[in-house]
Amino acid sequence: MTEPNSASPTAAETADILRFLHRFADLMSNGSNSDNLLCAAKMLEAHIALLRETQDLLQVERIRGDASAEARQALEARIGEFEQEILALKSGLAEQRSRNENIVAEMERRLAEFLHRAEEAEALLAAAVEAPPAMPFGCIAVPLAALRIAKTQFEALAAAFEKSGNIVSQAMCEASASSLERVILDAGVADDAESRSEQAA
Repeated sequence: MTEPNSASPTAAETADILRFLHRFADLMSNGSNSDNLLCAAKMLEAHIALLRETQDLLQVERIRGDASAEARQALEARIGEFEQEILALKSGLAEQRSRNENIVAEMERRLAEFLHRAEEAEALLAAAVEAPPAMPFGCIAVPLAALRIAKTQFEALAAAFEKSGNIVSQAMCEASASSLERVILDAGVADDAESRSEQAA
């Protein structure tokens, strides 16, 4: 409750004024002056009662206003805490999202690497399946036509050495021609067998 205004009369002063008005009205027991004094005293009492009621209501409203201000401050403080919590949650969510993106990127990289290795292994396997059997060490593949030409040339050389009387060279050329003939025959047998197996399949 606030301090009373210095210009307003105190309760004791107001009571003295009311007593004065009543005594003065009693002294002037008849006439309009007595009635006016009594009316003024009643009006003053009514205004005093109204002033007290107004002051009480004002005090109640001030108490409510103070309570509302405190509640508003408490709500503002709580809102500030909520905003800080929201910011912290957003920051944590962004960090978690970044970690998840990094994990997904690493998994995609590893998956691509595994797929690349699988493709390389599959290509090597396909090449190994399609490649012809490896030749023994120290051997080379020669077409049969070239072998037949070489056999014919050795036979011609053997005949020429026979006419010249060079028996050693003749024997060497005949041995080479015989060896080539066996290789040609073996290759032909292998080719025939392979052809028959392919036709049967």
